[in-house]
Amino acid sequence: GATDPRRFRPNIVVDMASVEGSFPETEWIGRKLAIGDLLLTISEPCRRCGFTIIAQDGFDHDPAILRNLVRHNAHNLGVYCTVDRPARVETGDAMRFL
Repeated sequence: GATDPRRFRPNIVVDMASVEGSFPETEWIGRKLAIGDLLLTISEPCRRCGFTIIAQDGFDHDPAILRNLVRHNAHNLGVYCTVDRPARVETGDAMRFL
């Protein structure tokens, strides 16, 4: 099943069609992105640590999460961005590549 994204403490979650066996964000590195008026440059993959497997409020201990990231995406899930133009982001704002 799907892992709850809250386990990874994201700042922004993108609602997109499921892509089986793929990490599409890895192809976004170096691209410019707009979310509403916010402008970002996608700078690098987000390397995940053991904190993602620790039991938390509402989540059981799950070592398979990190094990799968190591096997399938070099420890990474998500991306880091640099802010080119700050702006408020609202739920439902469209994301578009520039």
